[in-house]
Amino acid sequence: MKSEILRFVLFLILLSFIANFISTYRAKDREFLYADGGISETKKEEPNILFTIGTSYILFWKNIIWENGGKTQSGENIYSHIGSRILPSFHLALFAILFGSILGIVFSLTGLFFKSRFLFKSLGFLSEAILSTPVFVAAVILLLLFFYKWELFPPGGYESWNTYYVVLPGIALGMRVFARIYLFHSKEVWMESDSPYILLLKTRGYPWKHIVFKEIFIKVFPVTMILIVLDFGSLISGAMVVEEIFFFPGIGKSLFFSIKSMDTNLLSTLLLYTGIVFYILNRFAMQWQKKLSGEADYGSV
Repeated sequence: MKSEILRFVLFLILLSFIANFISTYRAKDREFLYADGGISETKKEEPNILFTIGTSYILFWKNIIWENGGKTQSGENIYSHIGSRILPSFHLALFAILFGSILGIVFSLTGLFFKSRFLFKSLGFLSEAILSTPVFVAAVILLLLFFYKWELFPPGGYESWNTYYVVLPGIALGMRVFARIYLFHSKEVWMESDSPYILLLKTRGYPWKHIVFKEIFIKVFPVTMILIVLDFGSLISGAMVVEEIFFFPGIGKSLFFSIKSMDTNLLSTLLLYTGIVFYILNRFAMQWQKKLSGEADYGSV
């Protein structure tokens, strides 16, 4: 427990330094703003870099601890701003992870139940195609079909806990979750179907449906859950491209806006938030993996 706390503290210090440095450097170096204007030289100040970084780092932690994160460039309280974006991001991530993981698990078990190698290979090819396609392509196609052509779902926006608004962005993100879960889970269940334990159940006359949807599922699901937790961590940290396309008021859109507007306080706090969320879920998944493999038991001896 002490080693885990120390690990987190060291990670937090490093993450906060990197987040503050990136956001400060982004705001100070504005030379890229003149790239389209044909201006090759700009007047630049040369302050003491170490002094600037040290001062901004102290100010960063002062805002985090005593001033509720400080203020955005528009004068909004940063903690209030991020708090208003957590629910939409959580809702979107939850929909995407449930849509993708359930679909991936069901299709992999269904293919095994019917013993269809054709379905296994076809969906495997589809999953690889999804993972090799940029997510914005799927988002644009969904908009064209379900909004412009069929007018079934809104093009963007969000209302509190209204799933109607997260369907399109959730499917765009969930398709990649489906692809990753299916590729892993389908291979695992097919391998498990040839294990000595499953062969023993067959010889004892257990129904194939019971073997697939209970025995094999229970055996493989805990390992698959590790991938689901990791995917959830990346989604709840914000999905900039999809949220920007669908005008979705989540963490990802705020992160994109803070980068574009060079809002130092907001950008550094968002980077810290996303890093902490991903770290916690990642460590949780790693500890779960160790427990499943038995490493945790050895460490306690």
